[in-house]
Amino acid sequence: MWLTDGRQSLKLQGERIARVEPGARGLRLEAITPGLQDAHAHPLYWGVALRGLDLEGLAEPARVAERVAERVRRLPPGAWVEGQGFLFPAPPPPGLLDRAAPEHPVFLRSRDHHSAWINRKAAEVAGLGPASEPPSGGGFLRDGEGVPYYLLERAQELLLAVLPPPSPEDLRRGLRDFARRGYTAVHAMGYEPPEALDWALGMELPLRLWWALPRGAWRGREPGRYGEVHLAAVKFFADGALGSRTAWMHQPYPDGSFGLPLDPLEAIREEGEEALRAGFTLAVHAIGTRAVEGVLAVFRDLAPLARARGLTLRMEHVQHVRDAALPGFAGLPVALSLQPLHLLQDQHLVRAYGLSPREAFRFQSLKATGLPLAFGSDAPVAKPEYAQNLEAATRHPLAPEESLDPGEVLEAHTLGAARAAGWEDVGLRPGARADLTLWEGGRPVGRVYRGNLELF
Repeated sequence: MWLTDGRQSLKLQGERIARVEPGARGLRLEAITPGLQDAHAHPLYWGVALRGLDLEGLAEPARVAERVAERVRRLPPGAWVEGQGFLFPAPPPPGLLDRAAPEHPVFLRSRDHHSAWINRKAAEVAGLGPASEPPSGGGFLRDGEGVPYYLLERAQELLLAVLPPPSPEDLRRGLRDFARRGYTAVHAMGYEPPEALDWALGMELPLRLWWALPRGAWRGREPGRYGEVHLAAVKFFADGALGSRTAWMHQPYPDGSFGLPLDPLEAIREEGEEALRAGFTLAVHAIGTRAVEGVLAVFRDLAPLARARGLTLRMEHVQHVRDAALPGFAGLPVALSLQPLHLLQDQHLVRAYGLSPREAFRFQSLKATGLPLAFGSDAPVAKPEYAQNLEAATRHPLAPEESLDPGEVLEAHTLGAARAAGWEDVGLRPGARADLTLWEGGRPVGRVYRGNLELF
């Protein structure tokens, strides 16, 4: 099979690119690129989100409560209402969800998934009351009677045992949606329960998976490639997220807090060294300036071992970076995984919190360190739409000097993501994998995956 963009043509044989030559032969497309990769996503929970309430763009608690009230009219009493995507400038008032759904347990995640809003019925089902205490790394807001109604960070885990469990079908649904958007690979970032890996290993996949297991869940597993699944990393959380005011910052939030460190840095260093010796790399979530600099110090300590093992460490999000920290990135065996589309919403939080716009989403400054950039969506935190990453990264609304050009954005979704994954056989060259995304009108209209041509 031949494909061409009118300037050069690719001959595909099986799953590889056999020849590349000038001229036009075969099916003509506006552009042919290496396959798009989402370098940071949670495909199981994207599949869950696709069946729940979509609350994206809602910033008023009353509007969210209205959506919940509409949903429960079609449900039998006792059925769960789940959803995600709201982003409030301040925590919602207690009682609002109780009035909207008195007979249905409700669990709604914020856009960044670092906080959740529940009603009294959900608290009752989960056994939460005035005497309940949050777990380490989590927090509660309580109503007037002391019952938790807003859960921060790991306090959300107290609901997991009573929520409808995710299923293999949710994973399949999420992966199929990525494929229909032109992606040929997804990096699954360690939020899925460990059994989701076994589901992936047991199904025919519509794209390749780079997989990170949660901290503590990797022991007893062997890293390596299992067909289309590359079990590669252990995921850690150095802090929370900006929208929930749990990103760990040097500069305080308006309420005087500085965010919330989650996995202690020393624990990341110790378990990270153990994981590296076992052949896993590390993927560490770091959003706030203090988290970024703390993880950077850990990576400097672990860099010799990572180099000896031929592994690339990953810092995930890298959302707020001070000038003084930038020189510390250069030369490390590290890839920087960012999600530019979050800037479209978080720009308002940066301004509202009085944080430094220059320190937020430093695409150009981080690229100048010489480390590879890898772009993703963090779905279900945001929809996996390439066009939104392109808009945010090329037209930075807070610091225009940090903008990239469209070619740099595409590279971060293809070759940069491949470097972050440790995949060397990606590109438009003979012998490379024929994982391709096909373009018309500046958007994906098809792909080639495992030797099969798909047009949308």
